[in-house]
Amino acid sequence: MSNAQLILIDKRNQPLKEYLVAVAASDGLNIKGVEIMASPAKGERSLLNAKIVIPPLEKFDFNVQKLTDELLNQLVVGETSIDLPTFIEKCSEEEAIKTALTKSLPRLRKKIEALLKEFCRSEVIDLIQERRNDALYKLKQHSETLKNQKIVCIDIEATHVSTHPEADIIQVSACNLDGKELFNQLINPGYDIPENEKHNITTEMVDGQPTLPEAWETIHNTLKEADVVLAYSTESDYMYLEKSAEKKLLPFELDYNDWLDVAELSKDLIGALRWQSEKMYWFYKTPKLTASYEKVLNKPFPGDAHDALADARATAELFKGLLEKGRKSQVQQKKIKKATDTITNNPFAAAFANAKRK
Repeated sequence: MSNAQLILIDKRNQPLKEYLVAVAASDGLNIKGVEIMASPAKGERSLLNAKIVIPPLEKFDFNVQKLTDELLNQLVVGETSIDLPTFIEKCSEEEAIKTALTKSLPRLRKKIEALLKEFCRSEVIDLIQERRNDALYKLKQHSETLKNQKIVCIDIEATHVSTHPEADIIQVSACNLDGKELFNQLINPGYDIPENEKHNITTEMVDGQPTLPEAWETIHNTLKEADVVLAYSTESDYMYLEKSAEKKLLPFELDYNDWLDVAELSKDLIGALRWQSEKMYWFYKTPKLTASYEKVLNKPFPGDAHDALADARATAELFKGLLEKGRKSQVQQKKIKKATDTITNNPFAAAFANAKRK
């Protein structure tokens, strides 16, 4: 008979910080000082220790039992992630010890569940859930109001970011909501294209392609005739067009009010909550198109993430997936009591953030 047992070691010496809950909610979290120890007997040297990883709380609906199952399925020994049965196998070759460790699992689970309840009781969870409910309600409204609307989805590749004074469009593509190509045009800026990690377009690729003034009529008219223009980050795509029209003296009659930002909709539904420590406020990170696509649609991103047509099609498909989530949701109004967006462990920070909001 063996006295071996699994023990949760918690060496933390301070309360759980809300910003850590926010990280755990979307990304999961490694907690320093918390690990599982396989002890052969009281006072004896550990057989084996494993670090624990708090799973992404949202992914498991903040359900403590599901989170515990997942936590025990991804223990970290060294640099390797293993499940609990494998961990027990590695502890000893003696069957009596392995049996004793297995029998101690219920007590270990209770300790882990208590740890996870700390995370799931945080006011940050209410803040996140309220944001998600509002996002679903907004998507449900869009699914109704956009019926029978002519929707065009656009994406642009350029020489620089949209705020750069020398930025020039080098590819502009558009499709309808079903992904049918409306136009897909490489643009010759009239000079060698500088190297850029944001796209894979070279000077050779645009050689012989039209300049923006030559392609403008098709681009501008297609967007002008749309009831709604979709983009992933509408501000940058609209700015590229507006600044280019101004610089090249081209007609520009597009209305930004007709544009809908899929990045903002994604941020509301799946964006990670973070705390801005210098300015002292909570904000939601805008996920990249590839991350939003894979998380919402639960499948790999298709094609080249730096090709305008591929990105436009992915944005359209993502938007349809978002609308579907809104339609299927049961949310009608805000169902969770609103939590202040100034949650913080620092009362002075909270007071300051409240004052700024007023």
